[in-house]
Amino acid sequence: MQPLEQLLLSEAPDAYVLMDMAGGVVYWNRCAEQLFGYAGQEILGQQLSDFIVPPERRGEEERVFADTVTLGHAECQSIRRRKDGALLHLSVSNKLLRDERGQPQYVLSCKRDISEATVQRDISLIAASVHGLYDWLPDGIIVVNALDRVVLANRRAGELFGWEVGELTGRAIDVLVPARFLAMHAQNLVDYLCGTAAPASNTTPELCGKKRNGSEFPVDVSLSPLVIEGETFLMIAVRDISDRKRIEEDLAEKNRALLDAVESRNRFLANTSHELRTPLNAILGFTEILLTRMGGPLTAEQEQQLQTVHESAQHLLELITSLLDVSRMEAEEADLIPEALLCSELIEEAVAVLRPAAIKKGLQLNLAAYTGEVRIHANRRALTQILLNLVSNAIKFTERGQVQVKLRQQRHAAGLTSWIEVRDSGCGISEEDQRKLFRAFTQLDATASRRHDGMGQGLYLSQKLANLMGGTISVQSQAGAGSLFTLCLEEAA
Repeated sequence: MQPLEQLLLSEAPDAYVLMDMAGGVVYWNRCAEQLFGYAGQEILGQQLSDFIVPPERRGEEERVFADTVTLGHAECQSIRRRKDGALLHLSVSNKLLRDERGQPQYVLSCKRDISEATVQRDISLIAASVHGLYDWLPDGIIVVNALDRVVLANRRAGELFGWEVGELTGRAIDVLVPARFLAMHAQNLVDYLCGTAAPASNTTPELCGKKRNGSEFPVDVSLSPLVIEGETFLMIAVRDISDRKRIEEDLAEKNRALLDAVESRNRFLANTSHELRTPLNAILGFTEILLTRMGGPLTAEQEQQLQTVHESAQHLLELITSLLDVSRMEAEEADLIPEALLCSELIEEAVAVLRPAAIKKGLQLNLAAYTGEVRIHANRRALTQILLNLVSNAIKFTERGQVQVKLRQQRHAAGLTSWIEVRDSGCGISEEDQRKLFRAFTQLDATASRRHDGMGQGLYLSQKLANLMGGTISVQSQAGAGSLFTLCLEEAA
């Protein structure tokens, strides 16, 4: 390049870039430095597209360069990026320069910044099309163009961000977006303007807006493309969720306090239960020794009194054990590892354990006949606990008649369903009381004169165990007509 030509290009009011046939920068004038923010020593010898061309515009840049080589010249208007990340709308004019032999040698590119004119055009285009349509919406509405400049802001947006609408229009969107969200916003702008994203709300749970004074506030944002006269814009609907966040934080704090209280209660129950068990075990041990007459003979009255002490201590120990089970269940999810069980045998064992209690009350405790060895995949301890609770409850609340346990299974395409039914001829349960059955520490007859001992946690514990095994317990009953409790367990194929 001749010195005079170089001087003229250096002082030209537009950016001039001279590239070799591989796209490497050979010359970079003063206006190019000012326009793009790169000094000559940063970019000379480098590929121009690596510096000022956004990734989504690379194909366009390559086509314009190819057209220049083929046709000798090419023109376009497009988006390019400064060193600081700001977008520019340029009018580009390329010309092919040849050497003395007529062979292509350089491409001279003149780049003129028309960003402000484009922004004003877009502002006028949006204003003419919208006519104040968004001004009375409850959400802030902001429309940005391909340069990421605000071309429309409604009244509510100005209130949210602390700007006068007239001052906000034409500014870069980064005055409203905290720096940590700018990269995400830039990608959203590209996706929506290129048509590669569908309208959607933000997926960032802690997205914030930035007010004019620099303070931040939590927002929900919805994005959608807006097409007017062939031009595509990005419309951003912004909602201030400060009140909702405060409520969520208050609820979270209350939940933490509640969890702490529950944990403290469970620790108290566990510790208390442990401390009570020690003296109770001593009472049981010594009364058993006395009842065996190891310490000497007993009168009939002494034996009866010791038997009462033993039974009362045994009952209290059972209550404490149940209390500990409930606190443990609520403190953490039980690790109920399933195993292959002979269910029929498990039910027979539970019935055998409780048969003496039924005989003592003059009740029949029957196990309905079944065919073969019925197997099931469940946790042994949990299933045994449920069976004992259901059958003992049936015996407890039945004064005459019988208690029957029935097992049935059905195979189907989805797997295996097992039902264990416990039916009694007892007092029955009203429809209103059935809604209270599976609450912790709740008895249907909660008066001081109730005839049945217990803390009302057996069914609650049983239902929790059933749920942890993927099953459920249901009840069918009517006051005065007995009850049917059914444990249903599902096994996938």
